[in-house]
Amino acid sequence: MKFLKDLGSKFYKSIVLNRRPILKIAVTTTLLVLVSFLIEYFGFGRHVNQYRFTLILAIGALISLFYVLRKKIGEHPEFGFLAVALVCGTLLSFSEPAYYVSWDEQIHYKHAEKLASGVVPGMYSRPNTTPFSYSIQEQKQNNAYVDSKYKKPLTKSGNGKPIYTQLAYIPSIVALILGAVARLPYHDVFIFGRWMNLFFFALIVFFAIRKLKSGKMIMSVIALLPTSIFLASNYNHDSWLTAFAMLGLAYLFSELQQPDKKIAVRDIVIMIGAFILGLGAKEIYFPLLLLLFLLPKDKFGSPKQYKKYLLALVLTLLFIAGDTFLPFFIKGPQNGGQRGGSAINSAQQVKFILSEPVAYARILSSFTLGYINPKNAGGFTIFLAYLGGFKEYLFALVLAILAIVTFTDKNEYDKKTAVWKIRLPVIVVYLATIALICTGLYVSFTPVRSLDIAGVQPRYLLPLLFPLLFILGSSRVKNKINKNIYNIVIFGVTAYVLLQGTWDLIISRYY
Repeated sequence: MKFLKDLGSKFYKSIVLNRRPILKIAVTTTLLVLVSFLIEYFGFGRHVNQYRFTLILAIGALISLFYVLRKKIGEHPEFGFLAVALVCGTLLSFSEPAYYVSWDEQIHYKHAEKLASGVVPGMYSRPNTTPFSYSIQEQKQNNAYVDSKYKKPLTKSGNGKPIYTQLAYIPSIVALILGAVARLPYHDVFIFGRWMNLFFFALIVFFAIRKLKSGKMIMSVIALLPTSIFLASNYNHDSWLTAFAMLGLAYLFSELQQPDKKIAVRDIVIMIGAFILGLGAKEIYFPLLLLLFLLPKDKFGSPKQYKKYLLALVLTLLFIAGDTFLPFFIKGPQNGGQRGGSAINSAQQVKFILSEPVAYARILSSFTLGYINPKNAGGFTIFLAYLGGFKEYLFALVLAILAIVTFTDKNEYDKKTAVWKIRLPVIVVYLATIALICTGLYVSFTPVRSLDIAGVQPRYLLPLLFPLLFILGSSRVKNKINKNIYNIVIFGVTAYVLLQGTWDLIISRYY
């Protein structure tokens, strides 16, 4: 098909024709990983703290990459993003305890492990077999014990979930299979599975940033938030959703900013396909698909093509939304004993919402106002789950950088998107998605008639953050700072926050 040929050509131009900066970033990251492994395996453990040494290497790698990219990073900030994401994310992946440190990581790891065992059976064991220690010598002993259980067979493969909802585990599954086939020590296989998530996240966001006509630094900073990189560096499906949502939105906003350009079939396929792939992880975010209806009729080559586009959108929306709500309508709400405990009665909660909508609307609006309050943004910017949060001054730096790029990363293209006919739908979708998330957890996780909503975590805002910040500000703002200097400073600050936070929460604790 022609669009596949066009897609291949686009990939070629993005990778091969820009092979030099990408190759330099790839080589630097690979060397960082290899040297870290060499320090661990060849006898430096008693004399050199491998994690501190790797931190020094990471700092040197970033300084070198910033210097190499200094003339290119202004027009192509996606290279700066890729450098910071891979270097800082690699450091985080390899220095984190080989244990469950992220939200629900044990669940996500077990799903990926069971699916991988269907290809290479009996190659895995649990990473929580022994307690974690920040003593390097003790942890080496623990790792050796875990590695000795490497061939412990699993009772079954698969986890009984639909394939569509399992797509987010593909990066981890690939890494676990490769690690098992290569007969790597188990604790390294576990870490490799984490790192592959990071690699995939960075690659997808790289292409999303590359597609944008404006707001490249806005997307870069959001994707480089400590919580974003932390999620990408662990077993989860949040980073999969965030990356593909950014890709789909990048294609949408790019088209909206070029009203005289006809949209190509390959771009339609990538845009809708990105949402289909991403929303499989968390279908409750399906309102994001509604933004695709913003593309006007005159963007298409013919009325027939536009009708096909609308049909594809409607069918996609029905598929994803239906998969979200159909079980509820068929089976109805469950009565008690849910994940929130015996105090939960979903049937009674639904009855309360339907019989007293005004009362529930007050509960929802009150909770939402606190949930989206910038003062509480630390939960989705600098918080690393069970490892804790970064220091307050780092949080202040993150908020300052977010504010700066939101209102200064503008150009003439924003004349088409920083307007209320785009802003209003984005804000409505943003609030509607939050309302759906909150209501879902109010029904399934919160005691009946509670004035609070339990289980709604700040990280749930990450997939919604880019479209909201992208439409803020004004195209009238003229950023006269040299782009190379502007971008390098922004990337430098984000890298400093990531490195300093990783030192404070993880590396400084090893002895």
